[in-house]
Amino acid sequence: MEVMRTLHAVIIAVLVTAIIVGGILYYFLSTAPKPKANLLEIYHWWTSGGEKAAIDALVAVFQEKYPDVGVIQSPVAGGAGYVLKAVMKSMVAAGEAPDSFQIHAGYEMKPYIDGGYLEPIDHLWAQQGWEEVFPAVVKDMVKWGGHYYAVPLNIHRANVLWYNKKILEQHNIDPASLETWDGFFEACEKLRREGITYPIAMGGIGKWEIAHALEQILISQGVDFYQDLINGKLSDPNDPRLVNAFNIFKRYMDYVNPDYATLTWDQAVAKVIRGESVFTIMGDWANGEFLVANKTFNVDYGAIPVPGTKGVYVLVVDCFQKPKGARHPENSEKWLIVVGSKEGQDAFNPIKGSIPARLDADINKYGPYQRSAIQDFKNAQYMAPSIVHGSGAPEKFASAFNDVASAFASNRNVQEACNGIINAIQAAKNEYVKEWKLIP
Repeated sequence: MEVMRTLHAVIIAVLVTAIIVGGILYYFLSTAPKPKANLLEIYHWWTSGGEKAAIDALVAVFQEKYPDVGVIQSPVAGGAGYVLKAVMKSMVAAGEAPDSFQIHAGYEMKPYIDGGYLEPIDHLWAQQGWEEVFPAVVKDMVKWGGHYYAVPLNIHRANVLWYNKKILEQHNIDPASLETWDGFFEACEKLRREGITYPIAMGGIGKWEIAHALEQILISQGVDFYQDLINGKLSDPNDPRLVNAFNIFKRYMDYVNPDYATLTWDQAVAKVIRGESVFTIMGDWANGEFLVANKTFNVDYGAIPVPGTKGVYVLVVDCFQKPKGARHPENSEKWLIVVGSKEGQDAFNPIKGSIPARLDADINKYGPYQRSAIQDFKNAQYMAPSIVHGSGAPEKFASAFNDVASAFASNRNVQEACNGIINAIQAAKNEYVKEWKLIP
């Protein structure tokens, strides 16, 4: 009987001990911090077929190097990134920034710099030797207060005039004759006489498409003039170069499809592809639209610098950076290293239609248009940042610039537009913090 009582006591003691130990283990297991998932979350605005294929190719390079990291892509549709900008500003302000997000180099970065939302990445630039492989203007576009805050992935050219080559041949128009505005408008008039009423295709549903065309016309008035514009140094609404630019734009609009305000940029390009129009001014992301339509460069279509801009390369530079408070900071830096690598850029850009921001590209990986663009880039007399695509001027001016362009396309009032440009410069006067030096 005594043995049984002892046995019961031992069993009870064991059970009590198990319950206590189990409770302690449960407490620590349920309250101890759980390890973070090994992830990388990136935001971008590349959602069309060719764009998605390009970013997927870049992600594939990353995952080959870091197979243990899961990549979450969060694309936000919207031409030129205007939708993503609004989304990202609210996210970073709320402390919810992803590990990296797409941004244009230049002034588009300034609100994030001013808000303290980005980490300087000088150590990565030093480790990876990026100082030696990116051109000076591009380096300046991602540097603020003496520190690097982003890594350039690609370069698009903004000042491109695309044309339907077969239609020009049918009407005996030599593309070389389009290098001046007089020659270009003579070609437009000839095409109109011969049955193509609106030879220029343009979109305008987002306003920026109109501003994009105006920007290239302004650059055609001289790099010194454009340098003064983006440095906020124009003050006279009667400046003959400014007036002449709007007179050119007024004549340009005479040949534009009347439904421009209802079309996106790619729908305008499609009009050229179909032969409904002959010309369109758009960045070289348009090349992808021709390729998707199974058109061959220099057979079905061609491209030259916008009239008056030969020797100028207007830069649209896409970048990624490291937000402050990124959930996976080590993976954020790994991503930036791949973005800035030769391997990453030569995987992404041949598909995207852009050229690499690095100067040591493997040119054999690129198509005929891109090979010509790489050569033009290396030989460019001038490089200039785009206002419309976030780089060249303060956001306050760029927004007003879009409005001025859109209003002018409708009312064609030259004096009102010139006044609007000068007023927009004055309103943003305190925000011009970069001194662009475009002329060597």
